Amino acid sequence: MTSRPDVLFTPEQIARRIAELGPEIGRAFESREICVVGLMKSCLVFMADLIRAIPLDMSVHFLRVKSVRDGDKSSRTEIMYEASIPYEGRDILVLDDIIDTGITLNFLLEHIREHKPRTLKVCALVDKPGERKIDVHPDWSVFTLTDPPVDRFIVGYGLDYSESYRGLPYIGTIPRPALPVGARKINLSFEGQGGRPTDLEDLRS
Repeated sequence: MTSRPDVLFTPEQIARRIAELGPEIGRAFESREICVVGLMKSCLVFMADLIRAIPLDMSVHFLRVKSVRDGDKSSRTEIMYEASIPYEGRDILVLDDIIDTGITLNFLLEHIREHKPRTLKVCALVDKPGERKIDVHPDWSVFTLTDPPVDRFIVGYGLDYSESYRGLPYIGTIPRPALPVGARKINLSFEGQGGRPTDLEDLRS
């Protein structure tokens, strides 16, 4: 960790919103058992807190995805890790860290719908609706940033930059890091931080 982030949301604000959302999600699923699917790794802290606030029986599973570049012009999203998840006929709750363009989330929802779940809902830690490229929206978000900080990178509470800052108890921001000297900027609109440079190996982290 090279610099202290500016605080965006305090631990108290996070805890208050989690406590509000847990019962609300429970009511939406009408007391049925749910299958919670979290996107690794950045949702881990969020997931641990939220599942304890949801008053339902549940199973818990994880996914990991990566944006892959094909040649010079196109990119695709692939699932890199997915244990056997019983989607069919189940009530699915997807937990995402940051939703901005909607590209990754849309890919995941289409993938899950192919397995015919009973219901499919999404809860995000941070939603940035102004950066959408695809018309997809979470059912709930802990925080919505209609005017996100310019040239800032969101970290803390499980969110990282190059594996730093995950353990912070709050959500903060750091200046968006500059590309290494000689690196070529490629904007692939990676979900979560609005286009992290490819040099940083864009596994969903």
